[in-house]
Amino acid sequence: MSLLLIQNLVKRFGAITATDHVSLEVEKGEIHALIGPNGAGKSTLVHLISGLLPADGGSLQLDGQELIHLAPHQRVAAGLSRCFQITSIFPKLTVAENLLLAVQAHQANSFRWFKVRDKDAELKAKAWELAHRMQLESEWNTVAGTLPHGAQRKLDVALAIAATPKLLLLDEPMAGMGPAESEEMVELIQQLRKDMAILLIEHDMDAVFQLADRITVLVYGKVFAQGTAEQIQHDPRVQAVYLGQEDELEKEEGAA
Repeated sequence: MSLLLIQNLVKRFGAITATDHVSLEVEKGEIHALIGPNGAGKSTLVHLISGLLPADGGSLQLDGQELIHLAPHQRVAAGLSRCFQITSIFPKLTVAENLLLAVQAHQANSFRWFKVRDKDAELKAKAWELAHRMQLESEWNTVAGTLPHGAQRKLDVALAIAATPKLLLLDEPMAGMGPAESEEMVELIQQLRKDMAILLIEHDMDAVFQLADRITVLVYGKVFAQGTAEQIQHDPRVQAVYLGQEDELEKEEGAA
């Protein structure tokens, strides 16, 4: 059974169908990329998966559990975590305090998670492990809002994986990064796959082809193509969409 199973997911905004009977699967341990031109419906689909938008139809299962009617926090409890396009860190707190709060928030007995329990050795050890995993040890006592953009993105991912998810939604983790920062993030994401599956939304195609086992291409809210990274990379119809030559390709196919 697939870890994430989406079947015929639909979202309408008035007369516009933003998500048009989308179906896709993510296997355990897989990095599955979701790509498409601007306006393809990627953000809407991710909002539907995470629960920020209600679906108008279809099924959404994580590890066999139906999520379609669950609230976002219930989906987190079921094993789904998400990083947004814009970082969602606590900018006035240190990296340590950010991580301690994230760890506390996912403790079953954390009734006062909003107060940093920095004297709790177990929580501190888990927070330090997150910092180590995302290569943030040297920034432990740094105020998060003063970090470089790349480090803030790494902290954002660390906050998301504090929930120990089965599936991590990464929404443009390389956005705004330079080449060196992007390459570092690629390496960190590769390491995460040992413990969780990843659904990756990313415009950096070099990163996508380095990371993805399989790719789903969305165009106008519909699944346009699915396949391995190699298959998608050499698919002339996908190339046409990204080069803005879809009309020309259709003309050639019609004349054939």
